Amino acid sequence: MLLKEITIQNYRKFKNESFSMADDVTLLAGANNSGKTSMINFIGSIMQNGKTPFLISDIPVKLSKQWVDEVYDIFMSCFNESQDTLSTVESIVNKLFITELTSLHSDVIIPTTSIRFKIDYNANDDIRKFADFIMDLNPENKSFYFEYSFRPTKISFGQALEDNFNKLYTRYKKIKALEDPTSKIDQFKEILLSIYEASILEKCYFSDSDYIDKVEIEVSVFRRLFNFKYINAGRPLDDQGTGNFKSLSKNMIELATHNEKLGPLLENLPDQILSPIQDAKIIDEVRDVSVKSLSDAVKTIDKASGGNTGNIIIDIDINEDTITSLLNQITNTKYQYEGYFLNESSQGLGYSNMIYILLQLETYKRKIDPLLVNLFVIEEPESHMHPQMQRVFGKYLKDYYLQKKIQGLISTHSGEMVRLTEMKNLRVSRPLDHLESKIYDFSTFKESLSGDTTLDTFYDWFYEIGFSDIVFADRVILYEGDTERLLIRKLLTLDTYEELSQKYIAYVQVGGAYAHKYSKIINFLKIKTLILTDLDYKKDAVTIEAVEESETTNATINSYYGESKRDKISYST
Repeated sequence: MLLKEITIQNYRKFKNESFSMADDVTLLAGANNSGKTSMINFIGSIMQNGKTPFLISDIPVKLSKQWVDEVYDIFMSCFNESQDTLSTVESIVNKLFITELTSLHSDVIIPTTSIRFKIDYNANDDIRKFADFIMDLNPENKSFYFEYSFRPTKISFGQALEDNFNKLYTRYKKIKALEDPTSKIDQFKEILLSIYEASILEKCYFSDSDYIDKVEIEVSVFRRLFNFKYINAGRPLDDQGTGNFKSLSKNMIELATHNEKLGPLLENLPDQILSPIQDAKIIDEVRDVSVKSLSDAVKTIDKASGGNTGNIIIDIDINEDTITSLLNQITNTKYQYEGYFLNESSQGLGYSNMIYILLQLETYKRKIDPLLVNLFVIEEPESHMHPQMQRVFGKYLKDYYLQKKIQGLISTHSGEMVRLTEMKNLRVSRPLDHLESKIYDFSTFKESLSGDTTLDTFYDWFYEIGFSDIVFADRVILYEGDTERLLIRKLLTLDTYEELSQKYIAYVQVGGAYAHKYSKIINFLKIKTLILTDLDYKKDAVTIEAVEESETTNATINSYYGESKRDKISYST
């Protein structure tokens, strides 16, 4: 079972974004504040146990503001009718939600926040746990479709409105009493949004491929279809500065407990430990020192409380849990180097981060269930690592996922991680503005090059040189030589270009014969780009007159201007 596609609608910065999942590792790259972390957290909270945290702030700001501005007049008009609480609530709800009398109108609510999952299987997969969710009986369609949504119902909204009615009505009366009620109107709208938040229900469905014909299922049933593990960027590492100790040792013990040889040893160990403790009469001494003296005081007090306290005794309970706890306390991870033993924290957080992730992967590998969708997610594995270490570890991670046949999703803002990833496995989250982001699926971009062997080869060749910078850039400058780059750097120090200097600019050195080949990626990512290139007149033009009559031989100029002018541009132009 493999997760093949995710579609996210109306969640924070994402309006309606889809991206495919690779069979091995999908890399989600993006700059800070591009939305990638919030999206991964959202996916993780849906696939794990417990109520998914969902707030009004998780709804795109444009949608929530549009809704509250639209329904304000509806609420005010219903309050103006001066009915009792229940009648006013009913009147408002009937205006917002479809009823028999208003069946020609759609609900006046915020568009649903949802996330959709397409799960594929092949002929050899055991689909017993998914069999109940087959919607399409076409044997050629080997996919399951699920939708997880967040929206209010007529009943839940009515209940939330009734619970907050007095607070809302108080603001209404103040608005009517003031000549300039602006601040009270804002407060009124804030309460409306809090009512909306309180009314949101999470629901899950399996559906057809168009997500139209849907059947509701229990959230817990949906979650049992996934074996999901998520390592977030705030993972615990051994750091004496924060009081975090022996995190690697604890994870090594956790990994060892899954070993089939360790189980029988742990079962016999409690009796082996208990026997010498009893022989040494340690418990008897403890009783004499503590329990007996304490019992005398208890008996004295007991007389005043009715004599129902009972006697104090002391006993030893040793089991597998206490043994594991003991192992955690007495085990220390150390690094041996040239005869010296260094503590766990001696190698720095970057190294500890790497070991921690590897331990989590090894533990997860032992829990893989072929009947489920197994997905291992890592947020920013490059944390605390210098570039060379990022590169080596990134390559190891890529190979590990592939060899162990683990489907993974990795988020990153590391250029080194991007360089290591095949283009077809790359997904990029980029902000369109402060309120909206878009996800660019490079598997579709790679497919678009398949008919052009030359261009496909070009992107494979130049992928590691300047491509990763373009992925994260706000602007791109293509230039031919170091002189141009030095000039641009100097210009950006001028006050005139202060705004531009604050943006992340990708400098890509490429000759004029090749710069136009970047047009595909520039257009795909919709990045504003400046190209600095030579005019390149014909080599046999050796006089001023011949140069002026010459046409440019620069492929980039001819490509861009030629397309718009449908003619070659002369040098004199």
